[in-house]
Amino acid sequence: MANKRDTNLYEEIGQAIFRIRKKKMSQQALADAVGISRASIVNVEQGRHRIQLHVLYEIAVALDVDPRDLLPSANHQHSSAPLPEDLSGKLNPKEQAAVGRMVKKGKGDPQ
Repeated sequence: MANKRDTNLYEEIGQAIFRIRKKKMSQQALADAVGISRASIVNVEQGRHRIQLHVLYEIAVALDVDPRDLLPSANHQHSSAPLPEDLSGKLNPKEQAAVGRMVKKGKGDPQ
């Protein structure tokens, strides 16, 4: 079973792919260019699929970016604040990530 750190890594990679792909092509076009199913692209973008290294490179080529553009930096600190233990124990990793994103968005918002 993947730990939380691994889950965050794959979610961040998926978010990067999504942001870049959205500007350039459809999920189906990316899937066709890489030779995988559109469902696989959906799962990668949502962080539910552990992307293989050669597929990451093929996605980068299809999106015309450097593969490093799809990865968080090595010294990147995960920006979502840890959730209280009593709350995080009740949520699955996907729910934890969603709550973390909402909390992160709210931090800089004017009140």
